[in-house]
Amino acid sequence: MPNIAFTNLRVRSFTLDRLILFWEIENTPLDPLDYDWYVERSESARGPYDNIAGPFQDRYRFIDHRVDLLHRWRTIFYRIKSVRKADTSDVIYSEPARMAAEPDLIATEIRVQEQVLFQEYIGRRCWLFPARTFGQHCPTCWDPTLRKSKRSRCPTCYDTGFAGGYMHPIECWVQIEPSPKSTQPMGVGETQQSNTNGRLSAFPPVKPRDILVEPENRRWRIVTVSSTERLRATLRQEISLHEITPGDVEFDIHINIDDLASLKPSPERNFTNPQCLGALSGARLSGVF
Repeated sequence: MPNIAFTNLRVRSFTLDRLILFWEIENTPLDPLDYDWYVERSESARGPYDNIAGPFQDRYRFIDHRVDLLHRWRTIFYRIKSVRKADTSDVIYSEPARMAAEPDLIATEIRVQEQVLFQEYIGRRCWLFPARTFGQHCPTCWDPTLRKSKRSRCPTCYDTGFAGGYMHPIECWVQIEPSPKSTQPMGVGETQQSNTNGRLSAFPPVKPRDILVEPENRRWRIVTVSSTERLRATLRQEISLHEITPGDVEFDIHINIDDLASLKPSPERNFTNPQCLGALSGARLSGVF
């Protein structure tokens, strides 16, 4: 049996103490009263999501009073879950939404072209771990009196101060520039520094302190983010990166990939073009290579 389909989920507010959600449903012969709806919230479009309201029926607005908007770089995502009362295994989710400028037709087309550019030509497959900025403080290292962590290299929060440390990884396609290598003498030895720049499309949205992981397990901390916009809608993101030193606690963050042997960091067709292979074979036969 089909479920309720949500459309036009919007997030609006002109205050710092609440966010207001609006949504609609597609025209359907189904009775909305046969379904329970829930509102879920997360710091990442891919979750994990926390249930913050529900169940309720046939409502099309929700006001979230339990949200902290004082953090400048924090992004709050919402989605609506619909559960059929007669069969609780029948669940459907809306697309996630956040408070951001809606792209017009030109911006939408630019976003599509940018995504194709990064995914098919100039980008490589990476994984973004959005850093948590609110939630349950780490039970291992957080001191509620001092309001800070009591230790470093915490395996519970990965030095973020919040339990879990990071949200679920998001696969993305990023162009990372070659990084210069430098060594800085210190009192107890030397440190090896590596910093560079990169760029990616509008999704996923990134912020300082997020972690970016390459297929070769080079891990980078995002330091600064700037973007190209049209009518305030993001088209492309430019990032500066600091390479995390091997052995730091961020290398304990696990990436679950079922089949590493078949992992393709770049599109396969970029390496197996029959025309290129034929040209190389002819060049070898003619003695060019």
